[in-house]
Amino acid sequence: MGADLLPTPQSPVGQMGISSLFSSLKVVRLLRLGRVARKLDHYLEYGAAVLVLLVCVFGLVAHWLACIWYSIGDYEVIDEITNTIKTDSWLFQLAESIGMPYRYNTTGSGQWEGGPNKYSLYITSLYFTMTSLTTIGFGNIAPTTDGEKIFSVAMMMVGCK
Repeated sequence: MGADLLPTPQSPVGQMGISSLFSSLKVVRLLRLGRVARKLDHYLEYGAAVLVLLVCVFGLVAHWLACIWYSIGDYEVIDEITNTIKTDSWLFQLAESIGMPYRYNTTGSGQWEGGPNKYSLYITSLYFTMTSLTTIGFGNIAPTTDGEKIFSVAMMMVGCK
């Protein structure tokens, strides 16, 4: 008599118990999905930090290369032996294009003076290195002397990594 009151697996009550058991197991899986979402969110935050760090490192490398690019131009713009200016240097071409040409001071120091200011030189150098590192360069600032060309090739090899 008491055995008739217990649900059997074939009875509708027994099937509802098994299906509710499977439903509760699905809920447990959803809880696991929540943990995965939290971990994914943590890794996304970490990815953003890595991206910011990579951009900062890229900016630092571009700054160093811009300083080297300027140093090469500054070294090559004036020929120390003949005390003449090299018209094929990028610094000379920049000075001419912005209307701040180099001039020889014959009355005072006997040295070359003028040219672009340091701010304009740095911005132009940084622009050149950024375009060379991120692309092949736009060509509006181009290496013309052998030293500038060698450095540009090395910089493009760094940029392609």
